[in-house]
Amino acid sequence: MTTFSSLLLILSYICNLPHLANAFFPPIPSIGSPILTKGGAVAYHRQTTLLRQSSSDSESSNTKQPHIVILGGGFGGINTALTLPTLPWSDKCIQPKITLIDKSERFVFLPLLYELCVEDASIDEVAPTFKSLLRDGKLPTFPGLSNLSGLIGASSANDDTDEISFIRAKVEGIDVNNQQVVVSHQSSNNVETIQYDALVIATGAEISLDGVPGASELALPFYTVEQCLELKRRLALLDSYLEKRARNGDETPVNIVVIGGGYSGVELALNLVDRLGNRDDNVHVTLVHRGKQVLQCATEHNRNTGIDRLKSAGVNVITSTSIVEVTPLDKDQGNRCLVKLQCLNNSTENGITSLDTSLLLWTAGATPTSSQNKGIRNSILSRDIMGRILTSPTLNVPEYPTVFAVGDCSRPKKEPYPGTAQVAIQMATVAAWNIYATLVNNNAKSGESLKLLPFTYLSLGEMITLGRNDATISTLGGIELSGAGASWLRRLIYAVRMPTDRQRLSAAVDGTTRKLARGALEAGQRKSKPVDWK
Repeated sequence: MTTFSSLLLILSYICNLPHLANAFFPPIPSIGSPILTKGGAVAYHRQTTLLRQSSSDSESSNTKQPHIVILGGGFGGINTALTLPTLPWSDKCIQPKITLIDKSERFVFLPLLYELCVEDASIDEVAPTFKSLLRDGKLPTFPGLSNLSGLIGASSANDDTDEISFIRAKVEGIDVNNQQVVVSHQSSNNVETIQYDALVIATGAEISLDGVPGASELALPFYTVEQCLELKRRLALLDSYLEKRARNGDETPVNIVVIGGGYSGVELALNLVDRLGNRDDNVHVTLVHRGKQVLQCATEHNRNTGIDRLKSAGVNVITSTSIVEVTPLDKDQGNRCLVKLQCLNNSTENGITSLDTSLLLWTAGATPTSSQNKGIRNSILSRDIMGRILTSPTLNVPEYPTVFAVGDCSRPKKEPYPGTAQVAIQMATVAAWNIYATLVNNNAKSGESLKLLPFTYLSLGEMITLGRNDATISTLGGIELSGAGASWLRRLIYAVRMPTDRQRLSAAVDGTTRKLARGALEAGQRKSKPVDWK
């Protein structure tokens, strides 16, 4: 397979991911067969075969409209919601009512939070409102295919998403025996009980600071759009402080400490260095990681590239070290604190050091059941030690077959899947089909039933931002790329992976415009020379 064909294959998979198992792609030159995502669209032929087998004995549909409730609007939740209306409900079961519940009003495209933080992306690109996404969500069309719904006989009426409603509320508990969800509305503080016929739990994970004294009061997690905007505010204050320092000749060190050496920690540290520039040699960025090596789960290419960029950017990397305590230092500088570190290779007092920190950022310790997600834990569903819901390979709970879990809060096998967007998106495709099959089977009057599909994850590779104009990519097919070209490709791929067509177009235009404008500005700065008026 040529590099070009491999790249087309990756883009085809990525284009397919946000949609249902009914989507497929025409043959790619040198491959010669339709491209189907293994996580969901591989079900296409099996799905259509089942529909053909059951079409001859189709029964009249149940008059009761089923209600599907989705908890959490991350990658798993929003893609499940947008996929469900595209299924051929009229064959065996009428179109369901779909309710998406999330405590925030915005969907967050987490991989682009770094761009939002350094003002390289707009909030509408990175965090569109759920209402806008559900309004814009439509069944996609592709060249040569008049409508994908024709592939499976779905009605063109599915082009709108009127059957999907959004409720901004916090989950207080789940009663699986009575098929009810209890939520509290943030606007009115009213508590409501919502009945469901099928439930999808897609509440993701959040960073927990409860295990380190002082961390919840003094550290800023980096996981939500609100936290990202708060970091932007603090960086603006830091800009003013650095300008004042420069005027006064102050050379006191300013330390920014990032906790966690995984993908998020490395990406955040390098984007901060890029954002701050080289205007003050006394500003230092330190990355603290509990493991022996940063980017431990990354591919070899991405890990080596990331480590190389950390070194060249001057980031101080401390590994095999845990955080013991965080204490405040100066009330006049509200963010300033002392971070006490313990070297894991030296448990004595000699292994304890402290960092005077002006800004403490936290990317480690994401868990599905943090203190902010207590209501999700308020159920009798079986979980692992990290709080992930134990499911069957078909993503539903064995004891409660109409309850599904996708994304970071789901564990369908012994070894958990990576907590990444592509896992959640692929799970959403399979979960949507299995919800459809479950409800159809429950309404079926004959012995014929649709099969539920087991989830199989296909890793498409990984992309890491290393700054405003730098990234590293390793993909399925062996493509490895880093530098400015990788940064452009990463932004393009993420634009394609947005949940709706309008959001894809907006992200592609916004990202391209910003990169072109920055490139022109940097080129102008390189060409400009000071004028000697003498």
